[in-house]
Amino acid sequence: MAEVQYVFGTHVDGHTYHARRAVYAVIRDSDSRVAAVRYRGKLFLPGGGIEVGESPEQALVREVAEECAQRLHIAEKIGEALQYFYASSEDTYFAMHTIFYTGTFLGQTPGQAEYSVVWVLPDDTVPFFHASHVWAVQSLRREGNLSHAYP
Repeated sequence: MAEVQYVFGTHVDGHTYHARRAVYAVIRDSDSRVAAVRYRGKLFLPGGGIEVGESPEQALVREVAEECAQRLHIAEKIGEALQYFYASSEDTYFAMHTIFYTGTFLGQTPGQAEYSVVWVLPDDTVPFFHASHVWAVQSLRREGNLSHAYP
């Protein structure tokens, strides 16, 4: 596994952390807004856990199809991060190694989306649950890449 570029959250001594591999996409529209999904009142980039036997790219395409009912074009890798967090709904501490990509929606898939897509502006106040998601969006903004909706 590649080395992470950034670490977010705090490792709290005395707690057992469950390792999680995940992958998320920064998906932009023609107005330079970023796609997000709302889960339990919190915003996340589309994506999720990588299952055994899946490549990160396969997992991302699957997750976006499940969550958003959209086909995904993966454009390029943004980077990798480690996110420490506590999930109160599961009463579990996680150390999540995450890979981020840019991408675009290519059209709907059959079936219903698990979540509605919420389009947010990529500013410093985007209320994503994970700080690593804010970093992924902001890293593209800093590079000036959010002005291009499609690769």
